[in-house]
Amino acid sequence: MKKVITTATIALGLIACINETKKEVATKNETAMTITQTATTVAAQKIDTVINTLFGAVDQRDWEAVKQTMADSVYTDYTALGGDSGFKTPDEILAGWTALLPGFERTIHQVHNQAIWVAGNRASATMDAIATHYLNNDQWTVFVGYDTEYVKENDTWKLARIDVSLYDQNGNTSLPLEALKNVENGQIPALKDANTQTQTVVEAFFSALEHQDLDGLLATLDTDVVQKMPLAPTNFPKELVGIEAMKKQYTGVMDYAQSYQLEFFGTAIPNTVLVKFEGTITTSEGKPYNNAYVGIYTVTNGKITEFVEQFNPNILLNGWPGLQPETYSVHAAGAPTNSGIVQEEVTFDSNGMVLKGHLFLPPNFNADKKYPTAIVTGSWTSVKEQMPDEYASLLAKDEFITLTFDFTGFGESEGQPRFLEDYHLKIADIKAAVDYLSQHPNVDTENITGLGVCASSGYMAHATAQDQRIKKLVLVAPWLHNQEIARMIYDLRPGGTDGLLQAAKEAKINYAETGVMEYVLAASELDPLSAMYVPENAFDYYLNPSKAAGTKYANLFAVGSWEPWLTFDGISAGKDISQPVFIVHSESGAVPQGAKQFYELLQGEKDIKWLNDFDQQQLYFETDAVNTAMGEVVAYLKK
Repeated sequence: MKKVITTATIALGLIACINETKKEVATKNETAMTITQTATTVAAQKIDTVINTLFGAVDQRDWEAVKQTMADSVYTDYTALGGDSGFKTPDEILAGWTALLPGFERTIHQVHNQAIWVAGNRASATMDAIATHYLNNDQWTVFVGYDTEYVKENDTWKLARIDVSLYDQNGNTSLPLEALKNVENGQIPALKDANTQTQTVVEAFFSALEHQDLDGLLATLDTDVVQKMPLAPTNFPKELVGIEAMKKQYTGVMDYAQSYQLEFFGTAIPNTVLVKFEGTITTSEGKPYNNAYVGIYTVTNGKITEFVEQFNPNILLNGWPGLQPETYSVHAAGAPTNSGIVQEEVTFDSNGMVLKGHLFLPPNFNADKKYPTAIVTGSWTSVKEQMPDEYASLLAKDEFITLTFDFTGFGESEGQPRFLEDYHLKIADIKAAVDYLSQHPNVDTENITGLGVCASSGYMAHATAQDQRIKKLVLVAPWLHNQEIARMIYDLRPGGTDGLLQAAKEAKINYAETGVMEYVLAASELDPLSAMYVPENAFDYYLNPSKAAGTKYANLFAVGSWEPWLTFDGISAGKDISQPVFIVHSESGAVPQGAKQFYELLQGEKDIKWLNDFDQQQLYFETDAVNTAMGEVVAYLKK
């Protein structure tokens, strides 16, 4: 029989062909993304090895191994510990380190909480560290944060910058002077192995913990044993004295699944050992609690008589049952968590993407009442845990319901490509947040405020102009630019504005064809191609783990972001806004001329307050600056 080919048959064939092509493209994109993710993971693992090699070699005084981790020129900043800052060669760095560190009997760097971000041949990493320095039966310990950058040279990752922040310290602060004198006099204490008998007793202590054996644990302790925890937060004991206090403390953790990785170090006194260890613990509620420690154990007559346990207090506050972080946000300026505010984890939809947010309810929340409400958004590339949670929690303390969220492609929210700074998406996300709040039974829909901090001010302004459900607009430290201002700023960059636009175009084409987006570091002290590059701590907020950097924040910027960012006009929204507007800014903040131009375009009720005692980044996180700004905002919203 002759086969009849109809128009319908041809159409079905074309559809099948198109669908097959789509499948091939999708498969190709998935493969490309997998390869890229694998390469990024491998790079991150190599950088993690560099970090561990660096600090491990320092503690073993293997200075050649330390040197091999470094680029030819490394920017160091040890001013937080009384040192200096500037570019140095590895030999110059080692000259400083070897003048001090070998003078101690032991140095132990317990590095943990690493967050590593790779963008091509550049990378940044933050980490916390407990550094214990032991000498003459005494110790000096610093709890610090490291902000580091790396470059890839001949397929090898090298340290290019290390900046230290001091969180806390304890012990004998004069020990460094003694160590310096030891080196000057050529009296270098030898590194010693742990005494076998002392180590055995301490191992029995940890074995009892792992086997949930309270009697076995108590059997390793002297009747008058003392446990000291100098870094413990205020709501956790810093010292336990006597066997009964130890019994009470450890009875509560005997139903926790526990395992420990131990590394022992000897001292000049055989009955004292130092232990570097990490605990992997699951509480009785099934919650993980994985902390990092340095311990100093003294054993007399086969019993532990004293031990000093240094650990990360922030991990304790975030993981230990019954405890909680001190503030809402990664900064001290957020509202205290014991202030009566309730934070709820929420989700809502934006263009088919699931966005994750925090809903803050005021103290003494009344489920039968409607509250004034605010949506709070932060600077570009930021996540909700930074200044959004900070400002939102403070506003919640003053009887507002507040919402923060991660924009599409950022933080915990869905969306590909990741870290794409696109005003179309972010404005849509803000309006989706209004949709979510409008359905909440306790939200006064006639009293919804949009509060934008820094770059999101432009997005919030456009959302306000487009959505009359936002009744008031508040901008704090607003970055407001148009294409003219953008060119003034970015023409100073390598390739200028046109070069960045071309890079964005190529990145978007490559993403469409392969599913892989090109990234640069969001902030860098060294890389002029990063999104935020001004040397000497200009963007310290995004790099410093004591401020906003760390595991919550991704220090990456999609190259495709340059086109929407450079062509965005946040200022022009002013002429289309009819709602009341209040601005809090500083003449030393970001592009104050943009805020002034925006303000002039506003036709309705408006007010502006200049806080010239503070700069841009102070208004992100410093307690005095944030409280001053929020005092103005609350007074405005309540008048």
